[in-house]
Amino acid sequence: MKKQSRFAILLLLFSVFTFPIWAQNTIEIWDGIEKNKKQKRSELTIYLPEKEKNTGISVIVCPGGSYRYLAMQHEGHEVAKYLQSRGIAAFVLRYRIGIFGNRHPAMIQDLQRAIQLVKEEYSKCDLDTSKVGVMGFSAGGHLAGTAATYFDTNFMETLDIVPNISLKPAFIAMIYPVISMQQDSIVHKRSRRNLLGYSNREKEMEDYMSLEKHVREDMPPVFLLQCKNDKTVDYRNSKYYDQALSEKGVNHKYLFFDQDSGKHKGHGFGIRSNGVTTDWQHEFVSWLQLLINE
Repeated sequence: MKKQSRFAILLLLFSVFTFPIWAQNTIEIWDGIEKNKKQKRSELTIYLPEKEKNTGISVIVCPGGSYRYLAMQHEGHEVAKYLQSRGIAAFVLRYRIGIFGNRHPAMIQDLQRAIQLVKEEYSKCDLDTSKVGVMGFSAGGHLAGTAATYFDTNFMETLDIVPNISLKPAFIAMIYPVISMQQDSIVHKRSRRNLLGYSNREKEMEDYMSLEKHVREDMPPVFLLQCKNDKTVDYRNSKYYDQALSEKGVNHKYLFFDQDSGKHKGHGFGIRSNGVTTDWQHEFVSWLQLLINE
């Protein structure tokens, strides 16, 4: 079957053995599906934990970059390595971006495809398919929020793909995220241009993709982080989103760091291997462990 192509074969082969650390094995997420040249750039890099550390939890990681480029290292691979060390399987998603002429819904199609593949195939690797979440940074945070908001909309339907599983993440983490596409006072204009186009944007679509306006009670739990001194994405994106989550009673944790925070400054800090230290990832794992064990 096309669906069980290279991805499924690799999973089966590796699961036969002793569940070694599986790092930097990359697959094309549209493999086996008739695709265009742009879709060939869409990939998952897979980091499985050692079997004895395995928690059964999986996180699909979406790097940021204004929907124009992707900060693959410090918002992708370094994050995945940390999660892997904590017994959490991580999947770094290289999704389609604006610099190559992609616009919505290309990005959410890629993320939904990644969710589908992980949920449908990972029972073979002792991972709990009910514990598949999404983490995103900056514009990747907006993408994660889109998956949590519109999980019952199959954006892949135009590609003749109808999953047999729910596309709803078990949880999401939004790290210094872009939220609004509508309010000019807080919108991150580069992200909006790359997601929705440079001109002739419809106000209806700007509203649709302004996540603070579409929070719903049945969303998955949310981990939200922002710094007040963020000079790239206005901190009020997260402030308004936190308020909307609270109004709808959505289970969430909001970490807000003011100017006095020594380790969390501005925007784009992610996780780095060059000696720059942060603590947010420990807060996230602690929150996640409490959430999963409820």
